[in-house]
Amino acid sequence: MSVLRALDRFLTKAVTWLLLLFFVMMLGIAALQVLLRIFLHTGIIWGDIAARHMVLWVGFFGAYMATREDKHFHIDVLTRFLHPRLKAWFAAFSDLFAIVICYFMLQASLTFVEVGMDADSMLFLQVPQRAAAIIVPLGFGLILLQFLFRMIENIASALRGPAPEGPTP
Repeated sequence: MSVLRALDRFLTKAVTWLLLLFFVMMLGIAALQVLLRIFLHTGIIWGDIAARHMVLWVGFFGAYMATREDKHFHIDVLTRFLHPRLKAWFAAFSDLFAIVICYFMLQASLTFVEVGMDADSMLFLQVPQRAAAIIVPLGFGLILLQFLFRMIENIASALRGPAPEGPTP
């Protein structure tokens, strides 16, 4: 379990820094584009394309963080009425379902990047189109890992049972 927690902390730090980097770059390019258009009636030729692709990167990194913090979309009406141990099993099953969905999305996005995109196509500044699009399978892979970590934690919690209530002697 400690290895998984260490891996989770490392991934979260890396994603947080990447999220910050891409968000600042995206905002910087967008602000520079606006200023150049207002004052010099020009712009960066590749600026809009770069900002558009950075939105995808920020979105997937944000989705990873939302999943990690359990702030993603989920329906928990039924779980409010369950016993804590059964609630943990239900959460583990729900996480498994999310893992399966993320796996299929990961496979589909890998196929799209490998087959659906021209290997020689460049976006801007010699950045390959595939390099910009790799965030889609990478994002689904990161989210899949986060659901896997949580599923393992929920199974361990269900096997341990609920923590005793009240003060411990």
